[in-house]
Parts: sequence; C-alpha cells; structure tokens
Amino acid sequence: MSSNHPSLESPISRPDSGDVGPEKIDPDSTPNAENTGTGPDIPQDAIRKEEDAVGEAYHGLALSLRGCDWEQLQKKFTDAMDERTQVEMTLHSETAELLEMFVAWSQTTVSCDEDRAYKRFKTRMSFTQNHETKLEEKKKHYADVVRAFENALALLRVD
Repeated sequence: MSSNHPSLESPISRPDSGDVGPEKIDPDSTPNAENTGTGPDIPQDAIRKEEDAVGEAYHGLALSLRGCDWEQLQKKFTDAMDERTQVEMTLHSETAELLEMFVAWSQTTVSCDEDRAYKRFKTRMSFTQNHETKLEEKKKHYADVVRAFENALALLRVD
C-alpha cells in the first residue's frame, strides 16, 4: 500500500502476488536483489506497482464498507428472506392441495378396484358353485346308471 493512506485492518484477506508465506519480503532489502532465474523475468517495480494497485483496491473496498448502512442492509436481507418465505409457504400450500387431490383420486381408484374385485369374486364363486352342482348331478346320475346295470345283471343271474 502507499504510505498516504492509514493502515486499516480489513476483514477481507489481501491476496499475495504468488507468495504463500504470511509475510512479504522486500526485494530491495535482500542481499541478492537480482533475479535468480527461477521465475519469469518481471521487473520488481512492476510487481510492486501491481501489489500497490491491489492494495489500493482492497483499501478502497474497506473504506466503502465503512460508510455502508448496516441496518438498511439487514432490513433488505430480512425483507428478501420474508418474501422468499412467503413464496415457499405458497408453494407448500399448493403442494398440499395437490396432494389432497391425488389422495382423493387414488382412493377413488382403490374403491373402484375393490368394487370390481368383489364383483369378479362373486362371479367366480357362482361359477364354481354351478360347476360343483353339475358335478354332483353327474356323480348321482352315474351312480344311478351303475345301480341300474347292477340290477340288470342281478336279474340275468337269477334266471
């Protein structure tokens, strides 16, 4: 940063120009101020100007945040959240209404299916009872036929 602005502690972290360490090393204060050949050949003045420009931008941002009306920002945030809550509640009530309609529809379907199944069951029961009755009649008829043959054989033997 330039020396004409007072140093402010900003809650926004300030990016370094590639250095990972917590402190910066002034290239003029090091014993070997020349480029060691490990990085690109960028003049130190350009790096310093870029760092100052970034620092000025962050300093300007910190100053602009100082003048911000936090109560107004908080009110806007609460109003926006209230609006979103209203929208969410509206969607919730619409979804509940649709769910009620779906439940009514599915209950109607179940009721119709139960009626159909009951009618089908009655039809099968009457069909089965009818077949059982016919089978009993056939069994009785065959028993009568066998008895008639036995009587006829008995008459033939007596003679």
